[in-house]
Amino acid sequence: MDARVVTDAVAGDDDAFAQLIDAEGARVYRAVIAIVRTPDDARDVMQDAYIVAWRSRRDLRDPARWSAWFRKIAVRLAVKHARRVGPRRLKEIPLDGMLDSPGGDPTPSWLVRLTLVDALAQLSLEDRTLLGLRYGADLEVPELAAVLGIRLGTAKSRLHRALKRLVAAAGETSDSEGHRIHA
Repeated sequence: MDARVVTDAVAGDDDAFAQLIDAEGARVYRAVIAIVRTPDDARDVMQDAYIVAWRSRRDLRDPARWSAWFRKIAVRLAVKHARRVGPRRLKEIPLDGMLDSPGGDPTPSWLVRLTLVDALAQLSLEDRTLLGLRYGADLEVPELAAVLGIRLGTAKSRLHRALKRLVAAAGETSDSEGHRIHA
């Protein structure tokens, strides 16, 4: 992100702040939804993250760290929300775009997706957070460690264990050509 845009946003420029959110929002949303598990909750958390980021924008010391700073705010809010809501919430599976795959039966990919959604629901909040940051927000492990405030080696080992638990929870499925897929 352009340092000038970040500097302008920190100074209170609404348009610059909107540019920052537009640039980072979708990536952060993917991490948040992996943590809170429902689109409605994810949207609520993201709205709260925007407000917190706007109100505390002057606390950002290094404009080059805007993305990490904003992700950290959103992830902390998502974890707080997930703890508050707890396991009593039902899973919601968004069906938007289910038939968007051109010319093919979407069933095999949806079976894999449903398997993963179900497997993620069985994991702990910590595991969902790690996997959401790594694969939802597409963070590299060093960035993931920085967002969570843990050492790199700790992040690697926790992520490895989370992946093993995800594979165990998902079991094994196959795609439309019969290829085995390990979730």
